[in-house]
Amino acid sequence: MQEVPNVLIIGAGGVGAAAAHKAARNNADLGDIWLATRHPAHCEQVLEGIRRRSNVQSNFQLRAAELDARDADAVARAIDRARARIVINVASPHVNLAVMEACLKTGARYIDTAIYEREGEVNMPPPWYANYEWRWRERFAAAGVTAILGMGFDPGVVNAFYAWGQKHVLPQVDAIDIMDVNGGSHGRYFATNFDAETNLREIAEDVVYFDEGEWRRAPCHSRQCRFDFPELGEYTLYSMGHDEVHSLVVNSGAKHVEFWMAFGEQYLKVFDVLHNLGLLSVNPVNVEGQWVVPLKMVKALLPDPASLAADYQGRVCIGTLLTGQDGSGRQRRVFLYSTCDHEQCFSEVGAQAISYTTAVPVVTAALLLARGDWDVGRMVNVEELDPDPFLALMPELGIDWHVREEAA
Repeated sequence: MQEVPNVLIIGAGGVGAAAAHKAARNNADLGDIWLATRHPAHCEQVLEGIRRRSNVQSNFQLRAAELDARDADAVARAIDRARARIVINVASPHVNLAVMEACLKTGARYIDTAIYEREGEVNMPPPWYANYEWRWRERFAAAGVTAILGMGFDPGVVNAFYAWGQKHVLPQVDAIDIMDVNGGSHGRYFATNFDAETNLREIAEDVVYFDEGEWRRAPCHSRQCRFDFPELGEYTLYSMGHDEVHSLVVNSGAKHVEFWMAFGEQYLKVFDVLHNLGLLSVNPVNVEGQWVVPLKMVKALLPDPASLAADYQGRVCIGTLLTGQDGSGRQRRVFLYSTCDHEQCFSEVGAQAISYTTAVPVVTAALLLARGDWDVGRMVNVEELDPDPFLALMPELGIDWHVREEAA
């Protein structure tokens, strides 16, 4: 019988809480589940919610821990204390390198959901992964430790959609477009669905995309298109710089790779005011003798993304649109996608669909590590792994997926 690994989840926001729910329901394969953050009382609240909602086997533990994830030595001690062989990092992207260092030190397998960000840096040169994470590939390979980068939905599942489509439908993929719409409403005047500092910064940055075999830049919201989403209908989408573009360009050979997201009119109006006033700046300003980062101040004033879940209604749809040639040389376009309902997600794990669609994939990946399917002993992005076991398992954890043929 294969030994269960024990899992340390770092970060107890909306995604961390939902991931802890899903991991606890699979603790026969994953073992003890530890949830760590700088605020252990919040972790305890999350774990109590899991005990109320989930049928957790009594021979496994749910534990909370206090942790400053910016301290690699502290993370290593937390890994050792939990005897964790898998670390799921869903904390701020600012801590990625410290958690990676701790995993190399302890031999624990590493999963994250977003690319590393150094505070104050914006508009980094593409491909973004080459600036930090990919510099660690030789160290992970030498140690024989698996690190899976960008294992949420986008990035994450959309990368697996590309890999599945290229493997089974379009051996030659010429263009990859990631399409993301949140058709839900939370009733707030303005809020972000995940960490506001990360979310607003990535929207305000220059658009970085790949076209005709070259990296290109454009101002935010300057490129748009229309797309008809299954179950949700037609939306206007705006091009954005996004993590998965930067690994897919390198690993796919496609001539065009771009990320598109829909924004409501109200959201864009508020965003434009904040942006034009300089309130999304990462550069500190002096206010009556106190240095303040405008973006951090805005984050402090906005609703906690986890607080949106109870009032959220509607659905999200996220997918990968592939253009290329099938085995017979025929030009085709296919859309691989998933939809999720906010209210159903809240009923199940107390989270809105944006958190749920990140949590389910990351726990699916943890199960594949525990079972050995994805334990490759090196650093990889999702599209470098076999998509078949992942896309077979993910529906069992709560997210189905579909393929729609598009007009060529």
